[in-house]
Amino acid sequence: MTNGSREATQLAKQAQKAYQENRLDDAILKFEAAKEIYQQESNALLAAEMGNNLCVVFLKAERPQEALKSVEGTPALFLENGDEKGAGIAFGNLASALEACGAFKEAEDALHQAADRFRAQGEEELLLYTQRSLSQLQLRQGRALEAISSMQSGLEGQRKPGLKNRLLRSLFKIPSRLLNR
Repeated sequence: MTNGSREATQLAKQAQKAYQENRLDDAILKFEAAKEIYQQESNALLAAEMGNNLCVVFLKAERPQEALKSVEGTPALFLENGDEKGAGIAFGNLASALEACGAFKEAEDALHQAADRFRAQGEEELLLYTQRSLSQLQLRQGRALEAISSMQSGLEGQRKPGLKNRLLRSLFKIPSRLLNR
């Protein structure tokens, strides 16, 4: 590990702590600095990871355009490097930024991309979280039946759901049964 990589790792840890303490401007500065170091060292994956971290912070700071800019292109970079889970997370962050910018169709497409990655990797919790986000997006657009279907799909993907999710799974089956009669 080079001195630059050590410095970037330290900056990323400090940025994460600042984010957790809701010191968003400090988190942004530190994630940006870490990203710059990784870019200088040609470590594209870690730079992309910092871009995704920046996206989350910018969204919390209600700066959606900057969030979108920080995450654009990162899903493809993860895919090019064989990191399906990283690509799924990046697609999820991209979807959040797109939604915050009012690009609902593009956000939905990105959520479908994320869900496909998580399903293929067996990432049940990430899949459920993604399907829940998709369901909420569809519900906000007045597409209740699609929202129910999306949430049901996420719940069905769990091999060992807890009590709450088993109950939700049962409830979401009711509209399907009623419509199939």
